[in-house]
Amino acid sequence: MKTQLLCAFAALLVLASCERQFPTTPGVISQDFYPIIQTTNPWTIPANPRPGTVVTLEMIFNSYSPAKEINLYQVINRTVSGTVTRDTTRSATFPYQAAYSQAKGGDTLLVSYTIPAISRPTGATVSLILIGEVVTQANLNKRRATTAVTVPAM
Repeated sequence: MKTQLLCAFAALLVLASCERQFPTTPGVISQDFYPIIQTTNPWTIPANPRPGTVVTLEMIFNSYSPAKEINLYQVINRTVSGTVTRDTTRSATFPYQAAYSQAKGGDTLLVSYTIPAISRPTGATVSLILIGEVVTQANLNKRRATTAVTVPAM
């Protein structure tokens, strides 16, 4: 009985000497959070898009730290005899403007993109991917991409 009491007392001393550690100060939100891009809405390019076709994509996002800008990148892949050449270009930049939608649960931005006339070597297959990016004031970003779509020859 005496041994059990001594062990219980020692355990209480060990537990009482421990301090509760927090990874950050309680109640303070860090500015180093990545934005969240919702993926519940479809983000697709129509099949076999012709140059001049306008594609509208709806980007819905949330950010704990203030958003700085939204970028749209186009990725053009040219495949010739199994060799892929990739060109990535920022096609548009939108400064952040608050546009919170209660129904969608996030800031909403409609992005319009016009399919360009894409030069291609003889026998090349060309595919297109669009990537949307949300950048915060702390320069943290999150991206969302469409699936690759083959662009037919003109």
